[in-house]
Amino acid sequence: MRRPLSVAAVLAILLLLVLPLVLRSGARINVTSSFPPGIYWVVDKAPEKGDLVMFCPPQQPVFDLAHTRGYLSSGPCPGGYMRMIKRLVGVPGDDVLIVPEGVSVNGRLQVRSQPLLQDPSGRRMPLPSSTHFRLGNGEVLMLSDYSRLSFDGRYFGAVPQAQLDEVVRPWLVWNRTPR
Repeated sequence: MRRPLSVAAVLAILLLLVLPLVLRSGARINVTSSFPPGIYWVVDKAPEKGDLVMFCPPQQPVFDLAHTRGYLSSGPCPGGYMRMIKRLVGVPGDDVLIVPEGVSVNGRLQVRSQPLLQDPSGRRMPLPSSTHFRLGNGEVLMLSDYSRLSFDGRYFGAVPQAQLDEVVRPWLVWNRTPR
């Protein structure tokens, strides 16, 4: 009986020792439902339209609300937020329209982008101050094309491009079926 416990203890210690090295070398762990949970790898490139990007949300009341409601976990970003992973779908100059049918960028309806009126607990979802806007210099739009329940740009609108951090690609992920 002692042997399995010893093996488990040794494996746990090894994991604790190796995990920081793996993270430092470019692995990122996603536990949110915005994209499949698993391990993503940092790609050495500037974020471009279509890329999956990790970013710190700006300190704004809508993100405080998301944090309070549990849409956004605690983490190392300013404001105590966790980093988010979303797809970069809109860049400066793009025309954005948020309507009940979904989010359109330059007239193209984005996949799984219909805003929900209420969250699963029945609370009213926030909406950006403007539902039709052109992304200004230094502004981007971030969405999830994987989960219709994702807290993303359909609720908070544009974010500063300066918030974007790392481009990531799926490496070892689970549950690849979109929701």
